[in-house]
Amino acid sequence: MNTIRTEAEGTNDLNHVSQWLSRHRGQTVELDRTKQLEFGVPISAARAVLVAVTLQADGAPAPQLGGVVRAISNRTEGEPVRLVFEGRSPAHLSREEALSVATELLGAISELVGDDDLVAEVA
Repeated sequence: MNTIRTEAEGTNDLNHVSQWLSRHRGQTVELDRTKQLEFGVPISAARAVLVAVTLQADGAPAPQLGGVVRAISNRTEGEPVRLVFEGRSPAHLSREEALSVATELLGAISELVGDDDLVAEVA
């Protein structure tokens, strides 16, 4: 199993991402009827938050992906974070497929954090 690494721009600042990850620590979040994200306990630093993440598909004997997601902030507060996934595919996905799934994983996390902010604004 080779290490997979991919990056994506987030839609929220570090504070929002950190709060969202803290609220979902140790939880399973449904992406759709067949896939779930499982989060570990986030670790916060001055300009970053790290959390262990697995992506599990229903009926699969092993997670599609497992690794660490880092949300890294710019020096300017309020700017969107850069999301980085580094991990492996215990399900032995091809490198290209694993990179595609990892990119989708980062997009899903960014969307979940953004959707949560919209709900908070309405409430």
